[in-house]
Amino acid sequence: MAANDLCRLADVKAWLGRTDTNSDAVLTALVSRASRQILSYLQRSAILPRTVTEIRDGTGGRFLVLRHWPVLSVTSLVVAGQTIPPINSGGSSPGWALEPWDGTPPGRAQEIVLCEYYFGYRGAGKSQNTQIVYRAGYQVSGEAQTVANEIAIVTAPYGAWASDAGVTYADGTPLAAVTGAPAIGQYQLTPDAPGSYTFNSGDDGAAVLISYGFIPADLADACIELVSERFRYAQRIGEKTHSLGGNETVSFDNSRFTPLVAALLQPYRNLLPI
Repeated sequence: MAANDLCRLADVKAWLGRTDTNSDAVLTALVSRASRQILSYLQRSAILPRTVTEIRDGTGGRFLVLRHWPVLSVTSLVVAGQTIPPINSGGSSPGWALEPWDGTPPGRAQEIVLCEYYFGYRGAGKSQNTQIVYRAGYQVSGEAQTVANEIAIVTAPYGAWASDAGVTYADGTPLAAVTGAPAIGQYQLTPDAPGSYTFNSGDDGAAVLISYGFIPADLADACIELVSERFRYAQRIGEKTHSLGGNETVSFDNSRFTPLVAALLQPYRNLLPI
């Protein structure tokens, strides 16, 4: 899969019932184009986990809705040149707190809330004076697995595995990602098996926590539907109806998205300006 693709070629071919490779190049290109069309409609630059630096005007208040979601963590918050610390675990110190995401798609835009601070100060310039650095995207964090026969496979309950976000032992000790055969304390993404992790035999039986980005199943289904429709459209470009011997007339939906695709996408639309 190319970066930001929302479905896999194999899934499109399975949906179309194709087992040959004659159209693989066309379908691969359509997957990337359809994914970009969907992300544009959703008003999102990406959906997989990445670091975002957001520059905002101060509001003078204590609440700010972040533009990218779901938000996984906040790295830093600076307002008018002052670094704001996170509120401590007991909630007794001034600072910021992030509205949590429950881990279930589609999620929604989240607020960052200040205690004893404000987004902008009276008498101070508020234009572009707030910088928030944070991680956003669809991610499963710390899925518990046990290494067996050098392999651990994620369950991906909400959608297909799409990117690696790290592995640790159960006690939090990180394992190092490698591209070759792993040693103890290392792991490799199993070639040609998305969501499968390969470990050294010395780690068999070890409890590990795997974090990974995923593509919500709704978005993948919408992309498969759109790619399939665009692929079939090449056989009837511009047609709205087709008569079969005068006995039967077939009508085609030539709208940008079919009603089903639009319904799948609607909960994921970003209604905040990016």
